[in-house]
Amino acid sequence: MKKVLKDRNTIIMILCVTIICMAIGFMVLSVKFKNEKDAPRQFDVSFLTIKNTSSVKGSLKDPTAVTTITNSGKEIDMHVVMYSIHDELSYVAKIKNNGTLKAEIVDIFTSPSYEKEPFSKSIFPVTIKMSDVKGKIIPPGEEMDLKIVFYYPSTTQPITPKEFDYKIALLTKSR
Repeated sequence: MKKVLKDRNTIIMILCVTIICMAIGFMVLSVKFKNEKDAPRQFDVSFLTIKNTSSVKGSLKDPTAVTTITNSGKEIDMHVVMYSIHDELSYVAKIKNNGTLKAEIVDIFTSPSYEKEPFSKSIFPVTIKMSDVKGKIIPPGEEMDLKIVFYYPSTTQPITPKEFDYKIALLTKSR
């Protein structure tokens, strides 16, 4: 009988210690969740840098581009000059999530839209290609690359220098 009583008291003691540990654990978790809930939410996605990664010249002059990040990091302004066939410029723009929320890139807008008429005729035969980042999610504090390539291909048209302005804008939303 004493053995059964001793076993029962041991089980009760173990259950009491377990309940106390669970209460402490829930208390710690509730404080942590309250701090996260009360923390300020910030949404800030912007272009961090833009760098020329390569430049290929097709004749005597190097193709050039003057780049500026504007509008609080939401836009890139570019002034591009391509002189001859086989000129190529490659750039990488870093997009950074400076906020505390996950961010999704909804779209990258370009102005003017050289992919469509009548603007495509103004820079023909130069092509502009960008990496597809639509729908990509950037966690807080992370970065993503947007690659931009300008290319002047071979053509039967007379070779004339092409000088144009190009603007890239970032549209994002929180997740």
